Amino acid sequence: MLDLLIYITVMAITPGPNTILSMANTAAVGFRKGIRLNIGMLIGITIVTAIAFTASELLYQYIPKAEKWMRVLAFIYLVFLALKMLKRKNIDDGEKSASFIEGMLLQLVNVKVYLLALTAIAAYIIPGTESMLIKILTSSLIPLICFLSGLVWAIGGALLKNLYLRHERFFSLIFSLSLFWCAAKILLQ
Repeated sequence: MLDLLIYITVMAITPGPNTILSMANTAAVGFRKGIRLNIGMLIGITIVTAIAFTASELLYQYIPKAEKWMRVLAFIYLVFLALKMLKRKNIDDGEKSASFIEGMLLQLVNVKVYLLALTAIAAYIIPGTESMLIKILTSSLIPLICFLSGLVWAIGGALLKNLYLRHERFFSLIFSLSLFWCAAKILLQ
């Protein structure tokens, strides 16, 4: 169980599309407005975990084929988010937050999230017990830890809001380039 918790925490807290977008969003609009994105991410990762759980239990042999298409979808969506971030100008308190739907969609096409869930479930959870209830309860740690990790990054963004507003073009460029890097890395893996 400790290995599972370490694996999920490290995968969830390390920089990636979720963490970068969470931090940039709250840096731009503040924590209160930005939380919608994180709630969308929570719903998305919960859906992904359910899909990964079902796939691991029933259709594990078909996942490598699906992974290729998930990478392409993730690449397209991350490029879209990066371009959207690059086009942001003159952020103010009226800035629109990234939405609940955007957070959820990011999870549904995020290969890192699928790989995290599939690996945790297939390598740690399913072999660890015969009890379906224990498997389901243990699998629920995945979205919970991912959500908490996103909140850590969101709080960091909120704390850095004033600095972000003073240098918004620079930070938008850095965040956009980070998303482009994540997109390229996903496509080339």
